[in-house]
Amino acid sequence: MKNIGLLVSLPCALLASALFLQQEPVSAQTCNYFAGTAVAGQSLNVDLCSISPASPKSVDFIYYLGNEKVVSQANCIQGTWISFPERQVNRPQSQATQRMLEIVCSYRVYSQRRTSRVRSAIVFDPPSNVRASPNGSILCAVRERSTINLYGSVGSWYYTNVCGTMGVIHSGQIRF
Repeated sequence: MKNIGLLVSLPCALLASALFLQQEPVSAQTCNYFAGTAVAGQSLNVDLCSISPASPKSVDFIYYLGNEKVVSQANCIQGTWISFPERQVNRPQSQATQRMLEIVCSYRVYSQRRTSRVRSAIVFDPPSNVRASPNGSILCAVRERSTINLYGSVGSWYYTNVCGTMGVIHSGQIRF
């Protein structure tokens, strides 16, 4: 995979590291999120720093399909995105494009909360798995009763960096 090395401001780097689930290690100096491989075999990378709410139901963003830059707008309600300038409506055809939409649309939830402070919770009955995405692969297990930081939620899952990278833990495993 060709790395898209973009230098970013501190707020964007913090957003990228504090919100989005990482499938591959990404340094704080990049806005690149590798979402996976598209149906035709190209790498699919999302420019995290390009994500910007456009309306209550849509989000503007840029992604790279192989080396091709694609300017897009996600319709988070319908689970589609439009690529520009063609104005082609797209639906996920691979796990990578589904992950891309989840990442882009999760920004709406986070952007409403980003002015609030970090919350904390207690992992009350370890071991508790922290996953890459809801019901996804396990990043690590919290093996001792401990306090963890939370950075927002999606459904009944909470974002945490307890594994050293952003992941999610189920609400049934924590107490406030």
